[in-house]
Amino acid sequence: MARRFKRQESWRLKRVKPAWRRPRGGTSRIRLEISGWPRKPSVGFRTKGSIRGLHPSGLEERLVKQERDFDGVDPKRHIIRLAHQLGEKKRLVFLEKARQLNVKIANPGATGSAARPAEETIPHRESKGESETSGIEQTDAESTSATDKDSNETNSAQSHTETRTLQEKGESDEEDNQ
Repeated sequence: MARRFKRQESWRLKRVKPAWRRPRGGTSRIRLEISGWPRKPSVGFRTKGSIRGLHPSGLEERLVKQERDFDGVDPKRHIIRLAHQLGEKKRLVFLEKARQLNVKIANPGATGSAARPAEETIPHRESKGESETSGIEQTDAESTSATDKDSNETNSAQSHTETRTLQEKGESDEEDNQ
């Protein structure tokens, strides 16, 4: 979300950061609220009290660091935010608990590999006797690229053949003209 109120001259000077500071200069156009200059914050810009501090979904946020933080969570009133210092194992436990309680999660994280247990994400290697390719399986991307290379070679061979045929045709036309 873009800042609504920018510090005076922050757009002009690199050393002046855009975080709002009250303009204090005697001739400051922002302080004097001159038309065409950025607005100064005032009481009228404040958010309504009924929605102030709520998550954009309209629910109250609850920070979850421990399992006991789930106590008193109402799915109709609260949305949980998992603490940033949680490890993957505890995060997975809390995600499952939130699903059981039917509570929305503000920051569920990656649903792909993070949602699966560690055993499923580690690829298993075959022994040397089972595979001819030194125990490493070929991924789908590698097999697709190998197939694409084969088809590209076929296409280039076809175009080369077409070029040769056109050249031969041109030579035969020249012979007919003579």
